[in-house]
Amino acid sequence: MSIPDVPMKDIDIEVIGGRIIHIKGEKNTPSSHVSFDKRFSIGQHLNESNLKAKLTKDGDLVVTAPKVGTGEMEEVRKIPIAEEL
Repeated sequence: MSIPDVPMKDIDIEVIGGRIIHIKGEKNTPSSHVSFDKRFSIGQHLNESNLKAKLTKDGDLVVTAPKVGTGEMEEVRKIPIAEEL
C-alpha cells in the first residue's frame, strides 16, 4: 500500500478477529486533509499472530505474515510499524 508523506505516527494497523487486517490513517497539511481506511481479509494459511509491518522511505507500507502458524487468535491486536532508515 503506497502512502507517501503520511507520518508513521498517523497510521494504525490492527488485526480484527484473527482474519481481518485494518489499516487506517490520515495526513493533514495547511491546504488538504487525506484519510484512508482499508480492510483486508487474510487467509487461513497465514499466522496472524506474527504479522509485521514496515514503512519504506518511499512511503510504501508492507505487511507480511508467515504461513500457517499455531498462534492464538485475539479479538483486536495493534501491529507496530517499523520505519526504514
